[in-house]
Amino acid sequence: MQNTQSSAKVLKPFLRGRDVKRWQANHQDLWLIFTRRGTNIDNYPAIKKHLSQYRKQLEPKPKHLPSNKPWTGRKGGSYEWYEIQDNIAYWQEFDQSKIIYPDLFQHQSFTVDTTNFYCANTCYFIPTEETWLCGLLNSRSVEWFYSLVSNRLGGGALRAFSDYMKQIPIPNAKPAQKTSISKLVDQILKAKHTNPNTDVSDLENEIDQMVYLLYNLTADEIKIVEDKS
Repeated sequence: MQNTQSSAKVLKPFLRGRDVKRWQANHQDLWLIFTRRGTNIDNYPAIKKHLSQYRKQLEPKPKHLPSNKPWTGRKGGSYEWYEIQDNIAYWQEFDQSKIIYPDLFQHQSFTVDTTNFYCANTCYFIPTEETWLCGLLNSRSVEWFYSLVSNRLGGGALRAFSDYMKQIPIPNAKPAQKTSISKLVDQILKAKHTNPNTDVSDLENEIDQMVYLLYNLTADEIKIVEDKS
């Protein structure tokens, strides 16, 4: 598909869950055509030409189509053939700073996105500018806790469902503590951006020590966390 200047307004960089790793997102040059409700497709001729190839599959099911008649298009609704069929009320949050993570992971895999990635249901996000939370979520303490509340699948993978995520206790960190963790997170993100294979374990360990203090863990409790992680 020809990528014209106008097309760029509705073409969004797209991530799958498998593209999101610990401290980094590996964009695989995948793009989402984001023609939300109210889009005038005639303003995007290249997009319209591309989607027209699939119009039969994109058409919404007619309201009065008999139930016994087969339908090859999409579900019924008040959307146009070229529009996203569901009302994405939160779509603007994709264009904000956020913490993103995959739906399945073996090891805590959160990272910060400031480049406006879009994602589907194999990749989730938390809209926030508080990057220190990424350090908290990737910490040994949270990984230990999360392993207790989430379901493990075959192979040991953990599921990142909202019902589990919302159980993570967020400590009442002071501004100075948030700043200290954020600086370490920024260092890790920069290092991983430069070289994805960079060893950042020393920086991660610094974050872990700060998080232990946030949760007021005793030496015995820290040993339990580290023995299990």
